[in-house]
Amino acid sequence: MSDISICPDFTGLEIAMDQWSEPFWASGLEGRTQMPRCTHCTTFRWPASAFCPACHAQGIDWLPAGQARIYSFTVLAVPGPDKEAPPRRRIPAVVEFADAPGVRLVSALVDAPVEAVAIGAAVDVDWLPAANGVVPVFRLAR
Repeated sequence: MSDISICPDFTGLEIAMDQWSEPFWASGLEGRTQMPRCTHCTTFRWPASAFCPACHAQGIDWLPAGQARIYSFTVLAVPGPDKEAPPRRRIPAVVEFADAPGVRLVSALVDAPVEAVAIGAAVDVDWLPAANGVVPVFRLAR
């Protein structure tokens, strides 16, 4: 049996939201991943902020991020529930999005066979409950 990556427990995590990031979290509640793009110069900006880092304009549109692919990852050994249990694996990953150039998002890659994880692998964004909303995690694309 292969190692399958585990998922952190996010249920106690309080998400810090402001007027600029709230649309990201709201789209997650609907199972969608959207990213902010400047209405003036069309630069995607993440994290969401009051001003575009490229042109300093404030206007933003929220657009679908598109297919995500693994940009980087690492495999961490997490101790088992007792000394005799083998370690479990947690995989923090950074992904990039096809339709949101320059945007990278960090979270956990969950329920993935460790040997199947690779740079460039397509992943789907899933949303799991947190204390005051939902947070993104990644799953290998089907």
